[in-house]
Amino acid sequence: MEGKRLTSYAMEELECPKCGHKHSLKKYKVINVTEKAKLKEEIMKNRLYQFSCEECEYMAPITYDSLYVDSQRNIMIYMAPVMNAEIKAEIAELEQEKGIDKRLVDNINDLKEKIMIADNHLDDRVIEIIKIMYIDQMKKEMEDDTLLNILFDYNRDNYCFLVFFQKKGIGKIPLTREFYRQVEDKYKDAIKEHSMDSFMKVDMEWAGKILFKNHNKFN
Repeated sequence: MEGKRLTSYAMEELECPKCGHKHSLKKYKVINVTEKAKLKEEIMKNRLYQFSCEECEYMAPITYDSLYVDSQRNIMIYMAPVMNAEIKAEIAELEQEKGIDKRLVDNINDLKEKIMIADNHLDDRVIEIIKIMYIDQMKKEMEDDTLLNILFDYNRDNYCFLVFFQKKGIGKIPLTREFYRQVEDKYKDAIKEHSMDSFMKVDMEWAGKILFKNHNKFN
């Protein structure tokens, strides 16, 4: 199993959609940042999952299935833009390993968010519950605007959520440690009940089910 978690990649020839110039792109199947720490920085600075044409300077993000492994943070994150039989088989094999948090994402932003949450020793399940709570508080703002996304972020020791609106652009909501701990304590039993030792897609849909199920219990 350990060999399945070592950094590996394959070279793939891609054609620039703008000028047609052919490139050899290094596509990572496994990104083990315990083994190759520099790769985490490459992800967070949007350089790893990036197509860049040296001929016409065209640049675009490129998403493909890959496994992110951080043994120090005790987490594996499988990014799969499209789920298919081959990926399901790979995931089934990886799930044999116990005692490590396993997550599923389908895009680069969610992958980066999971990495930041783990780096700050926080629980992504608690973070997703808090997102739903904050969205509930923004109902008035959402009457005349469209919420595009809400993502965890931090600056040194200060936590926050970046809120992306269609018209207003990007806003910021602070997150205090005290409130995080309150939510963590309040929903610890519900979180445990809705968790499993396999690859989980922990997102707002997952958190919404917990909040809906426990609405009457906590009100």
